[in-house]
Amino acid sequence: MKKTKRRTRKISGIRPVYIVIAIAALALAAYAFVQHRQQREAEVSDPHYGMVQVYNGESYVWITPQDGVPTNSIAKENFVTDPNGNLTYVGNEYIASRGVDVSSYQGDIDWQQVYDSGVRFAIIRAGGTYYGSGELYEDDNLIKNVDGAESAGLRVGVYFFSQAISEEEARREAQFVVQMLQGRELDLPVFFDWERIGNDDARTDDVENETLTSCAVAFCEEVKAAGYEAGVYVYNATGYYGYDLARLQDYVIWGVGIGSYPYFYYAHEVWQYSFTGKVPGINGDCDLDMMFEKKA
Repeated sequence: MKKTKRRTRKISGIRPVYIVIAIAALALAAYAFVQHRQQREAEVSDPHYGMVQVYNGESYVWITPQDGVPTNSIAKENFVTDPNGNLTYVGNEYIASRGVDVSSYQGDIDWQQVYDSGVRFAIIRAGGTYYGSGELYEDDNLIKNVDGAESAGLRVGVYFFSQAISEEEARREAQFVVQMLQGRELDLPVFFDWERIGNDDARTDDVENETLTSCAVAFCEEVKAAGYEAGVYVYNATGYYGYDLARLQDYVIWGVGIGSYPYFYYAHEVWQYSFTGKVPGINGDCDLDMMFEKKA
């Protein structure tokens, strides 16, 4: 009987602990249930739950922010137009420089005049892929523009207008660019510029977002393997509704925001802000860009 009494006292001593644990577990379960129900109610009552409103250059639209992707923190108050009509960054966080991106459409360029006007970098079209046939082509003025811009003192990068529909095609495009550069060193990246074709049928119409992102990665990794820095050109459609930007964080992002400040939601090192710029030394319109480099 003594053994039985001791066993009974031992069991009685532990039982309250079990009760406390059970109560705590029930309380946590009830709390989780309430939180889940409140979240569900919020989702039902608010069609934009978990979304943010962003300006796309024409209007405000709702997007779902991508996880793990830094957002743009450059305030629009940091931009003014100087007496010469040039958009200028006046903030303290970055060193900003003006640039242009050009192709053979601009014809022969007087790069010394471009430099003397205050432009400090150029992103030059290397070539592209025809969206109908998939055939590769070289920009007629690639080498002339690269050599001329570098001789005038500009920092130079290049871009390739991609219409890749597979990783294999993207790697082929990158190899084509490397071959065209003929061993020339560049100060700035080789950019992957993939754009959806509007108002016409294109072989790229059915490319899915996952494939598009994989093409960008394949192109950039091939470029890096050849010793060049890599970048990706991102505009509203590909940035908000296309690329998985988390997979592109190892590359320089060249974002589009046509206007007086960089309103593209995600962080980007290079900003394209005009399609109709006027620059001494360049005939007709050209695209204008700004590059932001963190101060030490």
